Amino acid sequence: MNKEETIKFLQDDRKELEKVLEELVPEDFVTFRVLGTWKIKDVIAHLSGWNNELKSSIDKLLNNEELWFVTESEDYFNKIQVMKRKSLTVEQVLEEWESSFRDLIEKIDNLTTEEWEYTSKFKWKSGEPVSIKSLFGYRKKGKGHEGYHALLIAEYFERDYCGCEIY
Repeated sequence: MNKEETIKFLQDDRKELEKVLEELVPEDFVTFRVLGTWKIKDVIAHLSGWNNELKSSIDKLLNNEELWFVTESEDYFNKIQVMKRKSLTVEQVLEEWESSFRDLIEKIDNLTTEEWEYTSKFKWKSGEPVSIKSLFGYRKKGKGHEGYHALLIAEYFERDYCGCEIY
């Protein structure tokens, strides 16, 4: 995908999550464990952390610095991002998420074509080269990062709370 297509994909992916979140009341964000021990607020906190990390990773990669998540597990990072935001209100977490996404899109949009096309000497675990474009190549069930979490949250609410399908 080119830069413009990537931005559109990320924005569409985000709209999917916004649509799911619009159906919730504030208490839902801190009540339901939708992903392991994570509540919806935790998922949003996690996404804010990743938006910020990806934004800073663009500069690191352009400076030929290896990115920690290319070779290491993201589990510790994810846990830290959620814990850093535990004392924030739902509204604060949502505001940070909005801001982090806006900043990330602006960062991508301001990249030159040469920067967008940049490929480093580093390799993903798959053996593929790490490029600026590849930072935004995450797909699961055809969704990007935020869209995948939207899918997980929506699926959670499609079941009753015992884990049984609602018909």
